[in-house]
Amino acid sequence: MATAAAPSQLEAELYYLIARFLQSGPCKRSAQVKPGPGRGAGLIPRRLDWQGKEHRRSFEDLVSAAGPLSPPLKR
Repeated sequence: MATAAAPSQLEAELYYLIARFLQSGPCKRSAQVKPGPGRGAGLIPRRLDWQGKEHRRSFEDLVSAAGPLSPPLKR
C-alpha cells in the first residue's frame, strides 16, 4: 500500500476545524473516531519545547493550546 503525502498546512488546519466543528454539534460521535496506526500521521503539528526540540502532540493538547473557537457570525 502506498503511503499518502503529509497534508499541507492549510489541509491540516482544515481537518482541525472540521474536527472541532463536529465536536460542537450533533455529530459528536463522529469526532471521536480515531485513525488506526499509520493513518492520520502528520495531521497534528509537532510542538516545540523551550529548547527547540520537536515532540508529538495529541489532539487534546492541540485543542487546549489553540483555545476556544469563535462562534459563527450571525447574519
